[in-house]
Amino acid sequence: MKTEYIISTLKLKVCTEVNVFEVLEFYQDNREYFDLYEPDKPSDFYTKEYIVKLLRAEYNAFLNGSFVRFFLYDTAISNRIIGTVSFSHILNGSVKSCTIGYKIDHEHWRLGYCRQMLNAAVRIICTEKGMHRIEAYIHPDNIPSIKTAQALNFTSEGLAYSYIKLHGSWQDMLRFVYIS
Repeated sequence: MKTEYIISTLKLKVCTEVNVFEVLEFYQDNREYFDLYEPDKPSDFYTKEYIVKLLRAEYNAFLNGSFVRFFLYDTAISNRIIGTVSFSHILNGSVKSCTIGYKIDHEHWRLGYCRQMLNAAVRIICTEKGMHRIEAYIHPDNIPSIKTAQALNFTSEGLAYSYIKLHGSWQDMLRFVYIS
């Protein structure tokens, strides 16, 4: 699997610590939006030092084939990160499955970036890693994400009860699956 893919003006890129300030800016600018549907982060998450460690760990997981995070750029408008899609829990045995997570910069919502990014990333992971099953866990209140998953042919498998701890309490998530 490559570390960079170009699709028209879009670029999907595995970032390293040299991209620390771009990644930090992306997370800082979207903190109030992303934190609604994500587990609590360490108190030092929004620091350069933490993001460097995170990028190193993610890159090492990419090298060993257990995880990949692509950051999305639209080279026609800027060299700023506008989204991210990750594949975790990558299983390469007889199961061939993984879990997808994704988010778009709040200033780029409803402009088609998420669908383009996910279409490309799903195609890449299925083709290059041979994934058969991709699971997405989505908070029931996250209607835009649910609609995006459905538009990309993810099928609902129902409710994952008490799946994730968010803001101090265990919460249910909707489970969707894409079969290649």
